Amino acid sequence: MDNFLFPKKLKVLGYIFIFTGLIFALIRFNFGIKPDFLYGDVFAFISLYVEPKYFEIVRNQLLEEISGVFILIGLLISAFVKEKIEGDKINNIRLKTFFISTYITAFFLLISLIFSFGIAFIYMIIINTYLFLILYILIFRYFYIKLQN
Repeated sequence: MDNFLFPKKLKVLGYIFIFTGLIFALIRFNFGIKPDFLYGDVFAFISLYVEPKYFEIVRNQLLEEISGVFILIGLLISAFVKEKIEGDKINNIRLKTFFISTYITAFFLLISLIFSFGIAFIYMIIINTYLFLILYILIFRYFYIKLQN
């Protein structure tokens, strides 16, 4: 399993990415700031604003995407970074954590499908994008600390 994990020295970088992404998201969504220099032409598979566009170049404010990418990369690194000592016990914790996170995320998605509609459902999907990795990190840390004690 070690072949699939990031080097331990990247752990801090993962947290820096998460923090930076959250700051960018806060700037964009809480304060409504959209810096002019972050408007750009980007390729889109699909864009649904006034009219649907497929496989075209569209003009877009990129702060939302930048914040999302930073958070996702940070979570990915933080979730799958090597521990000081790797072995069978840690691998068992990783596997157990993977299943628990998967079940909780699937349950959240199921509840979202049944009980949220319209724009609220879009928000649930956005949360679901990050939920698995957040749960994985929290649950893994819980089991890891429990193993240390």
